[in-house]
Amino acid sequence: MKNKHIIQIIIVFLIIGFVACKKEKYYEGEKDPIKIKEYNNKNYYASEKMDSLAVISHITEQKLQEVYDLAILATENKSNKDIDTLIVSQLKGYFPKKDTVYVSKIVNNLDSLKVKYVTIELEKKKSDTTTILNDSIGVVHYKVHYYNNKKKYFSTQRSQANYILKKNPEKFKSEFKFYFTSIGKTEQ
Repeated sequence: MKNKHIIQIIIVFLIIGFVACKKEKYYEGEKDPIKIKEYNNKNYYASEKMDSLAVISHITEQKLQEVYDLAILATENKSNKDIDTLIVSQLKGYFPKKDTVYVSKIVNNLDSLKVKYVTIELEKKKSDTTTILNDSIGVVHYKVHYYNNKKKYFSTQRSQANYILKKNPEKFKSEFKFYFTSIGKTEQ
């Protein structure tokens, strides 16, 4: 009977030890402010090797990451009005009407949370795309993983964005211009 209690106590301590030693998540990417400052919403050329859904998912994830990286850079440069103005104008380029509502909403949210790094994860099963004439419009559901200045993970937020993928064949047949019509709507 005594041995049974000792074994149970040892098992409890082992479980507590495993839980306590759980590896914490850290941001593993690199953040180069010079590269981020060069982000803008240029035309995107789709490779013919990818199917259209894969192309849209790839572009959407890339553009979301660019918007959030630029927004973090804007939070870090709020005191320098020249740089802040430049970055905010770059962010506006991701919206068709140069809308500042979503830009300020994202920047203020990241600033209030003291976010220094983000990663974007698309929810593959929750995307919806409709094609009208040559343009694709859609809704994408995604997760934003937040990290602090020490690259330590501290939160995840589920969001959604509406986008338009406009066919813009200036040089190539499969050249597109990507815009968000709304971004960062929190899901309940």
